[in-house]
Amino acid sequence: MEEGEDRREFISRIGTFFLLVGALIIVLFIASDMGQQTYFSYFFVGITVFAIGFIMKRVSAAKPKPSSRFEGLRKMQQKQREAKAKKEAPKNDPKNKK
Repeated sequence: MEEGEDRREFISRIGTFFLLVGALIIVLFIASDMGQQTYFSYFFVGITVFAIGFIMKRVSAAKPKPSSRFEGLRKMQQKQREAKAKKEAPKNDPKNKK
């Protein structure tokens, strides 16, 4: 399992590299536009490299942990359901029917 995590980390680092390179190429496009000689190839290559980096980062991202933000509410709702089930259990019991 450790080898898989190493591979994920490696892919994540390559994704970060592509994100930075893509951002730099987009900055070059902006600079070329300011210099009155616009190179649209910088823009398209920059967006492509940035997208590849984003996808690589997203694929190698760790699974998010379950949120504990509303854990208290969930526990309270679960207790209410259990209490309601216990209360209704004797009513639905076929042994107690007359």
